[in-house]
Amino acid sequence: MEQWIFTAYELMAVMLPAILFTGIFYRSKKRLCPKTAVWHSLCLLVFAFYLYGVFHFTGSGTVYHIKQYRFELRMDEINLIPFSADSMDPIGYGLNIVLFLPLGFLLPFLWEKYHALRHALVFGFLLSLLVETSQLLNIRSTDVDDLLLNTLGTALGWLLFRLYFCVRKQTARITDPAAAFPYEALLFVMLLFFCRFFTYYEFGLAKLVYHF
Repeated sequence: MEQWIFTAYELMAVMLPAILFTGIFYRSKKRLCPKTAVWHSLCLLVFAFYLYGVFHFTGSGTVYHIKQYRFELRMDEINLIPFSADSMDPIGYGLNIVLFLPLGFLLPFLWEKYHALRHALVFGFLLSLLVETSQLLNIRSTDVDDLLLNTLGTALGWLLFRLYFCVRKQTARITDPAAAFPYEALLFVMLLFFCRFFTYYEFGLAKLVYHF
């Protein structure tokens, strides 16, 4: 039961601002392109749930970790040399790639700008960098391998997007470019990340739940 409480808390820290953002988007666009606004809004919520998964499974840091772990750089937990580990971890490498596959697919699916591979790669790289940097605040390791593999996963997801719509012989344009806000993808991700960053206090909830 307690684990469900923690999951719900973290989920709300990401999904509530996503719902607010999506509601504002829908109200502003429903008169111009109502069908596209509904479709795009639903896809934004799916994208938000995916981002929740990224933040959860990577253990993204929060502002509360600064106090909890006293924010000190632990060089033994930072790897800046690609693939320099003594032993390979194929499962870990594979999971890092798979985790960002949906990102590479969803970006061009939702926003025409990311039909260009370079834009999708830069976005995937920056999102991974944001997550890896936040891990400096907690006890998780920060690894350049994760950064490279996440970017590779983004590229493979983008290729899946192109392949899927080539097979179905459909246009790659899914949504009307006019339906999205300028820099919507960036604003959306930053909003969700920082809402979780400032509102998700796992240790504080643990004290309430376990009474210590």
